[in-house]
Amino acid sequence: MAWFDELPEVITRADFGNLVSRPPRSIELMSSRGLAADPAYRNRNKFVWHEAAALGWFRSLQEHAVVVPANALAMSELAAHSAYVCPLDSKHVGLARPKMLVMYRPGGEGLVFGVDAVETVNQQIDGTRDASAQTRQILRDGKPLDSAWQRQWTVFHLREAGTIGRITPAIQQGRYLRLDDVLDALTSGHLTVPTLDEAFPARK
Repeated sequence: MAWFDELPEVITRADFGNLVSRPPRSIELMSSRGLAADPAYRNRNKFVWHEAAALGWFRSLQEHAVVVPANALAMSELAAHSAYVCPLDSKHVGLARPKMLVMYRPGGEGLVFGVDAVETVNQQIDGTRDASAQTRQILRDGKPLDSAWQRQWTVFHLREAGTIGRITPAIQQGRYLRLDDVLDALTSGHLTVPTLDEAFPARK
């Protein structure tokens, strides 16, 4: 065996972007914000990752939270499956591995949940556990998630943790949050959602 056979496999931002269905610059920026695995090093000022570490990051819950709109479909799936179902191509929180999830209800109230696990369906990356048969059979547009149409899904399995009386501004799409923001809001009753730059500034 040659010495280089023992070196870890590495992936470029283009490789990583392809695996997670994101533009290369997007996954690099997520990494710089701490919302994906840290790079191993830079090559020509572009991130390079050890493949095992980059993909392994998605197998654990991470130190962030997300807030998502609680529309009628989300509420019906929550009631039926204790889960929030997110298409990966929504581009907002489909790659998140949060420890907490907040559902924003019309009028400003928030339902707060702890995240027990994240499962992925039809993706090249893992969740924190394998997708169960029950998860794969959740219906969207009358078809199970793992049907032949092969849309990619991220499923957050939830347990109730509390409520927040008021969330501002209104939430139209999924956003990342700091865990401390959610915990503080459970006490104060008010969550002011920061911008992504405020919550997770990109590291140089």
